[in-house]
Amino acid sequence: MLDLHAVSFAYDGADAVRDVTASFAGTQLVAIIGPNGSGKSTLLKLVARVLAPARGEIAWRGRRLREWPAKEYAKEVGYLPQEPDPTFPMRAIDVVVSGRAPFLGRFGWETSADYDEAARALATCDASYLAERYLDEMSGGERKRVFLARVLAARPKLIVLDEPLSSLDIAHVQQFSALLRDVVRTTGATVIYATHDLNWAAAYSDRMLVMQRGALALDATPDEVMRPERIRELFGFDAEAVQTNGRAWLVPRV
Repeated sequence: MLDLHAVSFAYDGADAVRDVTASFAGTQLVAIIGPNGSGKSTLLKLVARVLAPARGEIAWRGRRLREWPAKEYAKEVGYLPQEPDPTFPMRAIDVVVSGRAPFLGRFGWETSADYDEAARALATCDASYLAERYLDEMSGGERKRVFLARVLAARPKLIVLDEPLSSLDIAHVQQFSALLRDVVRTTGATVIYATHDLNWAAAYSDRMLVMQRGALALDATPDEVMRPERIRELFGFDAEAVQTNGRAWLVPRV
């Protein structure tokens, strides 16, 4: 459904993404990993149409992104940036219902059906109890659930998340990683997200893309990525692999 062909983008003449080609079809959870500055966020912004490729093409459902009307694309593809919104006094349910904006007329207001969709999205994120609470009264992990629910309120077929696990403690990283797996299972959407946490990405993802200096260095299953020799080659550190529940976890050698 999503196809990238030789996609490139540069900031002030410096390549951020170089000749990336990849395809995403069906229902899957895809983790994009790589060092800081490797192009993860830029790649997601290109898919979300926040940026436009300097070279190459991106197509969604066989149609080039530049040919999609903005409102129609927003109904199909949901995007959550690293810093979605400042914290201000606003109820969670009102934040989530704003995700229904692509379905409203020019001067339209949210209906009871839109609020029903917002409530459903909060329930999908195990966050119904937050509906009447205000953002500035929540923890970071709770706010992330609310912002994910805002994306889900539009029932997108593709969900793009930029480092949703950042700034979370380890318990919330585990919970949110499992939540992403549940979102894929319950909504049938494909979720593509950037993360620095290799172990949790490998534990829950179907597929991992490794970015290096703007290029796609590896597109493989978690088992193929989480090998000590490959991690040494891609990330430059020594680790040992520990098998648990059929998945490999990496423990750095000290």
